[in-house]
Amino acid sequence: MRRLVVYGAGTLGARVAEAWVAAGGRAVGHTASPDRHDALRAAGVEPRLGKPEDIGPDDALLLALPGSDALTMAVAGLRDGPAPARAVVISSTSYYGVPHGPVDEDTPPGRSDRALRCVGMEKVFRDWAGAGGVVLRCGGLYEKGRGPMSALERRGEAPLGPPDKTLALIHYADAATAAFEALRHPAPADTYLAVTPPCPTRQAFYQAACVVAGLDLPGFGPKLRKPLAEFDVARLRADLLPTPAHPRWQEALLPGDA
Repeated sequence: MRRLVVYGAGTLGARVAEAWVAAGGRAVGHTASPDRHDALRAAGVEPRLGKPEDIGPDDALLLALPGSDALTMAVAGLRDGPAPARAVVISSTSYYGVPHGPVDEDTPPGRSDRALRCVGMEKVFRDWAGAGGVVLRCGGLYEKGRGPMSALERRGEAPLGPPDKTLALIHYADAATAAFEALRHPAPADTYLAVTPPCPTRQAFYQAACVVAGLDLPGFGPKLRKPLAEFDVARLRADLLPTPAHPRWQEALLPGDA
């Protein structure tokens, strides 16, 4: 197997690096601080601080930094060097703005600031990575202690927003599996939508979440009054994630101390 360089070996990136090592490959995990280094070493991943300086044309690269701006800066910092044989970037369903109706990889982007930042980041990445680049547009990532439920617990109340907006969600483990397979697939598509349907509305999620957390039932803003978003993940299922390990969005309701 190629050497894997993970730029952003956090909750998601570290899982992919560990899977790479478990499959017999060598992985290097780059982080902003040394906090995760002991855990990475224990999993057989070589930890390093800062950005990669030695990506070669035969390497595989995973970019798993939080936020489109950080990813854009990361790619800009790598452009003076050669693009690797395979590069996967963890993008976001924020690309679509507030989607409604059928949504797949070819659905046009939204016009919100977040959507436009996502569009710009993907363009910078594609221009650099070329034919070896793969964009993985992930829904909201969650696991016990991380994701919308933990944010609700910290805040003590649900955020305002339209009750009929669809929440795109995917478990960290399933997103990591999809990224791992995208890195080693012999001929991947250039874009994948990484969501685990069926997805809840904000009303369905936050009403249940507030009951679980023992909080007052939430209020909501005005309705969108548009068809619910229906995420088509046929491409993801065919190539990268045939059977999600965490298919039910209700798992995202687990509180941090569950």
